[in-house]
Amino acid sequence: MLELNLSENTNSQLQANGYNPQGKYYARVETKETYDLKKLARHMHQHNAAFSSGLIVGILTDMVACIKELALDGNVIKIDDLGLFKASVESNGLTLRSGAKISAGKGSQRTDAELTSDISKQQFAVGAVKLIMQATGETTKDDMTSEAKLSFTKAARDLIKSKTGNDSTGNAGGEDNGGGDGNGSGNNGGGSNNGGNSGSSNSGGSGSITTGVAAPTIGGEAAFTTSTQVTMSGPDGAEIRYTSDGSTPTASSTLYTEAITVSSSVTLKAIAIKDGQSSEVTTKQFVKNTSGGDDPSGFEGA
Repeated sequence: MLELNLSENTNSQLQANGYNPQGKYYARVETKETYDLKKLARHMHQHNAAFSSGLIVGILTDMVACIKELALDGNVIKIDDLGLFKASVESNGLTLRSGAKISAGKGSQRTDAELTSDISKQQFAVGAVKLIMQATGETTKDDMTSEAKLSFTKAARDLIKSKTGNDSTGNAGGEDNGGGDGNGSGNNGGGSNNGGNSGSSNSGGSGSITTGVAAPTIGGEAAFTTSTQVTMSGPDGAEIRYTSDGSTPTASSTLYTEAITVSSSVTLKAIAIKDGQSSEVTTKQFVKNTSGGDDPSGFEGA
């Protein structure tokens, strides 16, 4: 059962094709716990007692190491009905001009100002290397959607009631799942059912949204001429992960460690992670004022 919380979009800069999401509420999955290899092994052992938890941990540890090794050698690793694992890079936008020194090394691209003053300055091609997974088989979106059962958390149901004056249906999709399960998922023919005790431990007060971890903030000039310094900040003790390719950041996305120099149009997305809990996504668009047409993926990363 996936329990859904509701988070309000407060970003006033996100608009596309006349649609403004500011003030609207979006569903996010309420995370219950994080399974490391040992906990995953114990869970697998319960399904198949023929293999001890220790043996399963050893196999999984070797699998992770081998996937990383093979991916960093340029291979694609296919785990049937799960996904394709491969290495990917976050590439800086390169300026291929006479005299520029281009390298496939890891690091930050020099700014336009530096290149203009000295074109021979080293210019790196890759800002970061990461491992990505492309879902296959039974993990595709359609299959995951068809198998998922959804319900609102108590905090989300309280919020809906405080904003609309109406009780929410127990199931987030308005479907009839039959008898109640304590999470309010039973509608019994479509009737309203707020359920008993919610399975979620995050039960804020009436009308509140419990997200666990506050979303990070992204600073920097949204519109700039040459470049802008982008800073990110989040709750104390949280790490910030971000992307620059339009994808939703995860725990394996680039780690923010210091200010980023953005020199071309790009959309940055960031999350804060603390104690295994992820915040909602913060998105900020940076637009370079130029008629030259920038590479939307070009940025200088830490």
